Amino acid sequence: SSGINAEWPLRPGEEKEYLESQAESVRSSTSPYRRDVWNWYDWLTYISMLVTSAMVITCLHGDSLKETYKKEYPHFALWTSRMMCITLLLIWIKLFKFVRVYSFLGPFVVILMNTLTDIIKIVFVFVVFYVPTVAVFFQFYHNSGDPYFGGVREMMFTVYRMLLVDDYGYDDIRNFTLETQTVGVTVTPDTWWTDVIVAYWLMFGAIIILNLFIALMSDTFQRVFDNAGEVALLERASIIVAIEDRLPAGRKRKFLRYLKEKCAPLESYYDDDLGEDEDGEVKRYAEQTFDVVKSIQSQVLEWRHDAGQDLKLALRQQSHEHQKQIRRLDETVQHLRRVMEAQNRFKQPAKGAGTGSTEIG
Repeated sequence: SSGINAEWPLRPGEEKEYLESQAESVRSSTSPYRRDVWNWYDWLTYISMLVTSAMVITCLHGDSLKETYKKEYPHFALWTSRMMCITLLLIWIKLFKFVRVYSFLGPFVVILMNTLTDIIKIVFVFVVFYVPTVAVFFQFYHNSGDPYFGGVREMMFTVYRMLLVDDYGYDDIRNFTLETQTVGVTVTPDTWWTDVIVAYWLMFGAIIILNLFIALMSDTFQRVFDNAGEVALLERASIIVAIEDRLPAGRKRKFLRYLKEKCAPLESYYDDDLGEDEDGEVKRYAEQTFDVVKSIQSQVLEWRHDAGQDLKLALRQQSHEHQKQIRRLDETVQHLRRVMEAQNRFKQPAKGAGTGSTEIG
């Protein structure tokens, strides 16, 4: 009850509702560790490494299993090799977590992460066209004898390969005999029907869907790369915050004391309970940073313009003053010249008068 104002106490029942709402907000809030996608990826990598290590140890030291499970052991060894490949791929992808702090590679890592959202969108559209197309091909060509359309798995992969305009046995499915089980007769489908199905899938799959996916990735690339520097700084800040959260209490206090005493950081309010998604946060901070940069740039341009005008005015005033001083000096020189000429004219008659008086004496 220390947080309740004593001058305006809550009415009966409101204190309980207030405490329950606060407790519910605490329970529903997620920690920054859980909000980071890379932390979930780390756990996936650790689990994959543990499973792979256990399978490898079993294969190396499980001699009794080889004798007991002679038929199942080769499949287990094959899946062990597959898990090793999957784990190796996950470990290498984890390098993106550490290179995203650099301004050269950071924006591209963010682009790849945002592309995952685009992939989810395009996969839904792709499945809407892909599933019925596989069903149509299976209905007509599953008994054609073509290895590309032998089973469901082969047919699904062949329909996918058609998007890449790969070899999918077009000539074989165009000329084959279909034995219908529903009617009990043998018919040969028209070649135009095969052309229609293949053209339909190439039109919607290889042209429309793939180009739509490329357009989505281009929009993501342009949106992130326009603020590449800001995105790299935000990624670096997120890693620094994540490292600070993992520090022990003693080392964290020591680190914060060092920042306060040696670095004098700017203190700003931050609430960990704010449930803002990563994309919105990146966009908001990028826009704020862009506005600050534009404001500073406009201020610099205005200062340069004002400084240029002041400099021109000062030079003009100095030039005017110098011209005044030059005119004053010219007037002074002219005055001195007239004074000297007057003195010379005065001295010449005086000398003549002095000579005449000497002769008379």
